[in-house]
Amino acid sequence: MRLADRYPEVDLERLLQGFAPPPRFREATFAAYRPDARYPSQALAKERLRRWVHDRPRGLLRPRLPGPQGIYLDGGFGVGKTHLLVAAYLEAPGPKAFLTFEELTYTLGLMGLKEGARRFASLRYLFLDEFELDDPGNAQMISHFLALTMERGLRVATTSNTPPGALGEGRFNAEQFRHQIQALARRFAVERLEGEDYRHRDPDRFPEPLADAQLLALYREDPRPKTLDTFPELLAHLRALHPIRYRYLFQGLEAVYLRGLAPIPDQNDALRFVHFLDELYNQGLALRASGMPLKELFPQSYRHGAFAKKYGRALSRLAELLG
Repeated sequence: MRLADRYPEVDLERLLQGFAPPPRFREATFAAYRPDARYPSQALAKERLRRWVHDRPRGLLRPRLPGPQGIYLDGGFGVGKTHLLVAAYLEAPGPKAFLTFEELTYTLGLMGLKEGARRFASLRYLFLDEFELDDPGNAQMISHFLALTMERGLRVATTSNTPPGALGEGRFNAEQFRHQIQALARRFAVERLEGEDYRHRDPDRFPEPLADAQLLALYREDPRPKTLDTFPELLAHLRALHPIRYRYLFQGLEAVYLRGLAPIPDQNDALRFVHFLDELYNQGLALRASGMPLKELFPQSYRHGAFAKKYGRALSRLAELLG
């Protein structure tokens, strides 16, 4: 069975109903979160976020909830931001939704901004993982979306690797959109989480992919529902699919095998693969791969360029999956 043979369709209503924490984080409660004592900001962010989802109206004449309308968890990858976001979702009263920022932009692209804002404004809480502005179109769309929904009472919590005032820097001429970005930032109270990647991966020492013969032997012996694709086949297939479909590639699977990891010369392909990895990781699947060392997968110009944090997160998750 190959992922390249799967062409999942997206039903909009089914998509909207599926906006909940992915399988990997189903046990991510506040009680299960263990702040690192060396970084007090982790415990502080946990308590402030917990209070925020338990806010209640302050009397009949003041129907709006106390505290900030938006919470923005800022910090490096691997410090527990997604865990805390899921924990907040689990304790927040409904109606509510949990999705990644990329899923939100793809969904608004399918529905249109006006209809998307109408749908999401009917919620009480929206939880967005990995907030980032990659291009001017996203900056304008999200600024308008948050204005339309938060002004109608929607409360939003989000995570990011970038402080809100620095969104878009290095990716497009953010100065042209400084007003929109600053207006967006003012909607959130920022909680900064200091700390180290909990995976404790040495960025210069990644697990080695398998040899082809090892990979094929493991594939033949693996009794789980699984797929086997060559890396070029996978990249070509991802080009043919809208990224909102990536999560549906994995339905019914428990393991994914990739043969022949190789440098990705096109940055659009690299970013598609990063999104693919995020979905695979979040769905809790196993990954086995053969080919080149992980540190050669993304060129240095990518890893130190505008999308450096995305590639850093992808390599951290790859190291966990293959380690």
